[in-house]
Amino acid sequence: FATADFSGDKVTTVNAETTGTLYAKWVEYIPTVVEVRAMADETETKVAGVVNHVDGKNIYIQDYTGGILVCANESAICKVGDKIVAKGVKVIYGGALEVKNAVIESAEAASVAAPTEFETLTPLLADSHKYFATNVIVPGLKIVSYDGYNNPTVQDALGNQALCYRMVLDPTIFPIGTKVTVTAVA
Repeated sequence: FATADFSGDKVTTVNAETTGTLYAKWVEYIPTVVEVRAMADETETKVAGVVNHVDGKNIYIQDYTGGILVCANESAICKVGDKIVAKGVKVIYGGALEVKNAVIESAEAASVAAPTEFETLTPLLADSHKYFATNVIVPGLKIVSYDGYNNPTVQDALGNQALCYRMVLDPTIFPIGTKVTVTAVA
């Protein structure tokens, strides 16, 4: 910055004609999802990302390295599309990476991450932990059945199947055999 109080715009270029004093503003480093994943269980940490889905106190976020479930102490004060910073304890619960007992320290408007596109379900099924809580899109899936709650099971061209949990469809509008493109939080 060109001012000691960090007001005004950031200085982003300096050349031979630049004169004056520049002031560095240091900010707290927040680990990426991949870095949190590598931490030992029961490690207190912060994590930041854009909210993909909110289910009560469960907040699914994603950064450029992956997704994670943030289990907040209180009902979410954020919404889909917000960028949040949360502080809690990293654990693996039921095979899934999460930050439990989390406190949301900040939430600001942002944009939901564009979905990662897959041609088949193979990579999602082979490495589900890598894609957990991330936005994905898979075109050309065929509905092969419905469970008792009208959640469809879909199948790709290779025969791989996946249940689309909480993706309630009307079987009269989307009968078995219908091809669909699924965009979801993995």
